[in-house]
Amino acid sequence: MARLQAKVGVIGLGALGLPISRRLIAAGCTTAVYDVRFDPVRELAALGANPCSSPADVARVSDLIISLVSDAAQTDAIVSGPGGILETLRPDAIFATGSTLGPGPVINIAKLIAAKGGHTLDIPISGGILAAREGMLSLMVGGDAQLLASAMPVLKVFADNVTHTGDVGTGQVAKLAHQLVFSTNVMALLEGLALGEAGGVAPEVMKLVLKQGLANSSVLQIWHELGPRWKGMLAARDADEPLPNMRKDLHLVLEMAQKLGVPLPVGAHVSQVADSGKATGHNDPSL
Repeated sequence: MARLQAKVGVIGLGALGLPISRRLIAAGCTTAVYDVRFDPVRELAALGANPCSSPADVARVSDLIISLVSDAAQTDAIVSGPGGILETLRPDAIFATGSTLGPGPVINIAKLIAAKGGHTLDIPISGGILAAREGMLSLMVGGDAQLLASAMPVLKVFADNVTHTGDVGTGQVAKLAHQLVFSTNVMALLEGLALGEAGGVAPEVMKLVLKQGLANSSVLQIWHELGPRWKGMLAARDADEPLPNMRKDLHLVLEMAQKLGVPLPVGAHVSQVADSGKATGHNDPSL
């Protein structure tokens, strides 16, 4: 891995933020990190990261700030809330949000960043935990092409595929369209496996049939590793529990489609099934 002299900050050290930060440190980046939980901050500090006590502390020392928090509310808080990055944003610094928020929130944040002399890249991420560990994530990037070029050496540390989608906000559009297809794939696979088993075809045999036919997909290829995690996102939940990413993203898909006037009859049904808690098939983790 090439050694970089970049000053990078990472805010949000969860399933993606932690492995991404590890790779940035290993690549030689001066890496500032922050999370509301101290354990991942402490782990990365032991690897050479600069532990920070707030998003503002990250922004004070970073030329590229990568945000990987859960949703729009958390993103607004780290940007413009108390101790947010707007308090200490460096001139011409880049704020890159990898969270799936929808285009509207990202465009609004970009205006706030610009008013402070900074720039925004909209970099929603696909690939999941396994790809993050291997530096094989895929990014859909909305923003200025020259700005993206300047950030590319850092982005390529953890992303194998970086696709420029257009202006700020289009990365979110591309990600939500992607999530519609991905979520549909997951639930169709669950139903296909359950149907095959009910008819006497063992799940492993059914998977082989699917892999050899036109129904093959990257979802199926990594089902053994991530299938249980995806099933967990679709399990029944109490009304006051936060929505898992898959279901949250489907809600954002439908919200965006309504604003754009695009009918999504399949997507609407997929979201309803996901919310019902009845999309997980059998409890056997091999499914």
